[in-house]
Amino acid sequence: MLHIILLDCALELVPREITSLKQIQKHANRRGKKTNELLLDQTHHGQSMTKLSDYERRGRPDIIFLSLLSILETPLCKEGLLSVHLHLQDGQIIEVQPDVRLPRNYDRFVGLMEQLLLKGRVPPTGDPLLHFSDVSLGDLISKLREGSSNAKTLLAIEGGQKTSVENLRRLLPQDPTVPVIVGIGAFPHGDLSEETIEIFDASIELDKDVMMAWQVCAELLWVYSLSVGVVKTRYSAT
Repeated sequence: MLHIILLDCALELVPREITSLKQIQKHANRRGKKTNELLLDQTHHGQSMTKLSDYERRGRPDIIFLSLLSILETPLCKEGLLSVHLHLQDGQIIEVQPDVRLPRNYDRFVGLMEQLLLKGRVPPTGDPLLHFSDVSLGDLISKLREGSSNAKTLLAIEGGQKTSVENLRRLLPQDPTVPVIVGIGAFPHGDLSEETIEIFDASIELDKDVMMAWQVCAELLWVYSLSVGVVKTRYSAT
């Protein structure tokens, strides 16, 4: 099974220290929301964000939006061989149910993420499709690889071991019962901490140029689907 963790997601509500700024206030008025209920977004809050520490790594929910669209509702997901988690920059973990149907419209996605960050889960009642999980990144990876001595943990990162598509396919197991846990950075600039990097067994680089998170997701899903025979199985079943 493939487990994708989007790391250091640039996903958060507008921090208290900039809620009083004019740019934030105007955007809140247009949205009909309180300033602390808005999703931080460079598109709308770029000037105000320069007041924040590490502002270049923050305020890019579109990265998560595009990555999740690349991941969910894929053949691998429909076969029950995929799990998805979001690791936020404050260390919190969000579990994404594979059968969630995300809005295709970005503005609606923003509203959904605002609800998630405010309420801790979506929907607010009933079985959650997205919810916060009370575990650390290290504990999550230990849980995902539990019971398998052959589990692989890979980090897709610039500067990792250069890995072609052919080599990636050889690296991935053909047995879908072997957990494969892949971390992918979901922030615009900067680096992952050494602590995060050291959690993974190996680091790989899939192209000589920097790839967007959603491109890495798409390539990994396709190669893994080929490795475990999902593509062949779905066609032969018709």
